[in-house]
Amino acid sequence: MRKDVFEYKVNKELWYLNRREKNTLTQYFEKHRVETIQQQFSTPRRFVNHYLQHEIFGTRIVSSGHLVTSLVGLLVSNILLLGLLITGLLLSLSAVNYFIQPQVTLSMGTVIAILFGAIVLMIATVYFMKRVNAFFTKRLLLYKFNKVN
Repeated sequence: MRKDVFEYKVNKELWYLNRREKNTLTQYFEKHRVETIQQQFSTPRRFVNHYLQHEIFGTRIVSSGHLVTSLVGLLVSNILLLGLLITGLLLSLSAVNYFIQPQVTLSMGTVIAILFGAIVLMIATVYFMKRVNAFFTKRLLLYKFNKVN
């Protein structure tokens, strides 16, 4: 596998890392030759597991409560964010519907503000969905690698 393909696959699997951790990964690739990493681990998945276990998470011990709070947090945050996304979609739909078939008297500025606010709400919600899912994915992987037996 070519060096750039290997790095691309590793970066795709580590999508949930924050900027500081991605910089650390880049420095790791600069310090170690990708060819030796490929010989040692043979697949990007094995390297990712090794890298997470030794470079990112370390030896922190976590209990099953960590798993429960991570799963509940993931569920609740996704429900709330999905509700915000649906709210933005419905607001934009109603604003566009008002342009097509006005049933009440609203000023044009109000309708445009509602449409703009709905679009901003949808974009912000999608951004926060990615960030929240990355955070809880990291917490679940921390539990996977450092759970108490």
